[in-house]
Amino acid sequence: MAILKSVNIKSLEYIFQAFENNKSDNPAKVIFKRFPLVDEIFPMANKKNILESKIFKEFDNTNNSKEQLLEYVINIIIENITANRIDYNRFIKECVSHIENLVYDEKEIHTIKDFLTLPQEAIFNIAQELYIYAKTEDKFEIEHKKKLK
Repeated sequence: MAILKSVNIKSLEYIFQAFENNKSDNPAKVIFKRFPLVDEIFPMANKKNILESKIFKEFDNTNNSKEQLLEYVINIIIENITANRIDYNRFIKECVSHIENLVYDEKEIHTIKDFLTLPQEAIFNIAQELYIYAKTEDKFEIEHKKKLK
């Protein structure tokens, strides 16, 4: 019989290292409510296919049609590049429960709403670290045991 054992399970409490938080006497902790699923990536936007668009299907080779198609292609390229970026705000809202021991500008940061009022650079740096931690896979191993008769 094979027995699946957890070897290393991530903690729902995480002390982030950004801005040397982990070196503090009382470091801030982020408390997760859940971790993302293995295939969950929080894209900034959905990728689109140019060939399936109404503009492409109705293309009639006129100047107006060419301009519309060119503008549409440029917009889709920009959106598709954006789609490869991670929406950290959405990730934080969906996966983080609250924050403990964090103060910014003499204001205590507890809720996700509070966290999202931090400067964008701080949000990005902390959220990126949290995302990397959250996406780290737990470790498992199989223990083999002989079947008893």
